[in-house]
Amino acid sequence: MGEVVALPAKDSMTPCEAIGQMTGAGWRQVIGIGVTVDGSLEIINSNMSAERALWLTEWARRWALGLVGSEG
Repeated sequence: MGEVVALPAKDSMTPCEAIGQMTGAGWRQVIGIGVTVDGSLEIINSNMSAERALWLTEWARRWALGLVGSEG
């Protein structure tokens, strides 16, 4: 098994700070997964198919486990 990457990259980063960092990234597609104040799971995404969203989340899981490099 690969190395587990500590998330978030910064321990004190708030959701608003994380969103702020994403705004300048120039991404074409984005998916956000979070937990609301009442404990509900919420997913917000740009226009993409369910298959694309699953691919992005699987790639992110593999990256976090150290199974792939940053180049994908």
